[in-house]
Amino acid sequence: MRRIIVTGGSGQLATAIRRSANTSHNSYQVLNHKELDICDALSIEQAIEGADVVINCAAYTDVEGAESDMASAMMVNNNGVRNLATACARRGVTLIHISTDYVFGGDSERRTPYREEDTPQPINAYGISKLAGERHVIKLEHGIVIRTSWLYAPWGNNFCLKMLRLMGERDTIRVVNDQHGTPTSALGLADTLVHLVDSNAIANMQGVYHYSDGGSCSWYDFATEIARQSTSGCNIEPCSSADYPTKARRPEYSVLDTQRIYAIEGTIKRAWHDRLTDVIELIDSKL
Repeated sequence: MRRIIVTGGSGQLATAIRRSANTSHNSYQVLNHKELDICDALSIEQAIEGADVVINCAAYTDVEGAESDMASAMMVNNNGVRNLATACARRGVTLIHISTDYVFGGDSERRTPYREEDTPQPINAYGISKLAGERHVIKLEHGIVIRTSWLYAPWGNNFCLKMLRLMGERDTIRVVNDQHGTPTSALGLADTLVHLVDSNAIANMQGVYHYSDGGSCSWYDFATEIARQSTSGCNIEPCSSADYPTKARRPEYSVLDTQRIYAIEGTIKRAWHDRLTDVIELIDSKL
């Protein structure tokens, strides 16, 4: 039996991993910030003692906040990841690090999904900080970076839950329709991560992999499908990013090419709207 440490235990992905690992033959320890602070080297040394694999879900994820507080974003997304990489390298521990589609800039003319070898060009502070962290992991002999996109779950702070809340409060919601990507269920990503570890597929993995659910859409399309599947009567109206100004620029196109990870035996690709059904059903079962 192998020991797997999961950081960022209070986040939506780590919570999903805890759920996915319920039937695993390995030992998964999902640790929150108080139990493992990746910005504290001593905390890492103590937590990963005897570990075989670390899955890093800890991150500064406030895209807007990073624009005015780059130092905090870099402290977690760069320095913290460097601390993990250093400790894992010293102990021969495999490090799986979760990153983001926001390492790409994606202008409006692009319609070709980003491959792992494409050159990142982040256009916001969050993307810059995440790219900086990736570089520490890529250098490792046993380092794996998994970029994902538009992550959501039945819990946590995400677009799906925000839309469901707003749909219950308003008759009409306006959502941008000029940013395209792929909604990705944390449930599916968690299942994939547990499979990769438990099957030992990670023994033959190194470098960058892209993971998302199948297909692509705009945020408006995503909101419309959330409304349809939740049988909400709320009216969803499209608008441009210019109508919804934010501190941080977002890529207009950040769809990921996922062929590399889905070529691994046992990984299962499902359309994003099918994965959404699973999440909506789980949310409804909690009501």
